[in-house]
Amino acid sequence: MIMNDKIEQDWNPKSDAVLRDQSTVYDEMCERCPVAYSNFLGWSLFRHEDIVRVLNDPDTFSNVVSKHLSVPGGMDPPEHTPYRRIIEPYFQPERMAAFEPQCRRIAENLIQAFLKHDAVDLISEFADYFAVQVQCTFLGWPTDMHEAVHLWTQKNYKATFAGDRAAMAEIAREFEGYLDELLQVRRMAGAQASDDITTSLMRQQIEGRPLRDKEIISILRNWTVGEIGTISAAVGILVHYISGNADLQQRLRAQPLLLPDTIEEILRIHGPLVANRRITTRPVEIRGRKIGVGVRPAGRSARNPVRRASRW
Repeated sequence: MIMNDKIEQDWNPKSDAVLRDQSTVYDEMCERCPVAYSNFLGWSLFRHEDIVRVLNDPDTFSNVVSKHLSVPGGMDPPEHTPYRRIIEPYFQPERMAAFEPQCRRIAENLIQAFLKHDAVDLISEFADYFAVQVQCTFLGWPTDMHEAVHLWTQKNYKATFAGDRAAMAEIAREFEGYLDELLQVRRMAGAQASDDITTSLMRQQIEGRPLRDKEIISILRNWTVGEIGTISAAVGILVHYISGNADLQQRLRAQPLLLPDTIEEILRIHGPLVANRRITTRPVEIRGRKIGVGVRPAGRSARNPVRRASRW
């Protein structure tokens, strides 16, 4: 991330106050300093109209924030469009509905394992493992990879939060090794390869050619690097919100059919993703703040629908 040490910090996203209550701090920043600089995130945008401006202008605010291939999130239109056509069918409602029973079994097994304990850490002892197992199952990865993927995601999180780019690069190479081995096993199995999403990606074509290994690995890395953390955070958000609302707990126990819409609404208001990065391709000015070329504005999610037009 490109920084400028001469710019004074407007806020610190890693401070105890922010980490303790992000929503409140973000709402305060929206009023106090809607275009803010920090050494950790660079420029952050807090107002809906500014975020929409960035999202709708990829010529000025590009998705290509890394020198490493990122399919499709790190691409701009029209390059990313054919990749999206490949990826989106894997998340069709009927496919997700068919996958739901497996997610339930994973959750039930994890819960049964720690019922004998008086107390557990929800994130480290349930949500993190639930996310890893769900994603590995979704992708068709063997169970003996669960612990390796769990350890890898933990190392990646710590390196990212610390801003240790050398460690992040080494961790990425390590994980690419896992993925390369997975592809080789399926390639050697030929027609006998397991019928799963990973194998399916190897048979996809784009612009008349098969997906290259580096493209497949990028997709799989995004579905683990990004999604495992997002799933784990979503579980934590839901439990935290519901545990603090006794009336809602009673209502959901009496009317369990309300759960799907309740989950959707809680995660709409308190989404697990709080930033969406772009990089400037030309100098810009937003609310009087001048941002140079090659700088990465990170827009925040509009978490309160009462005060924000929509979540981005």
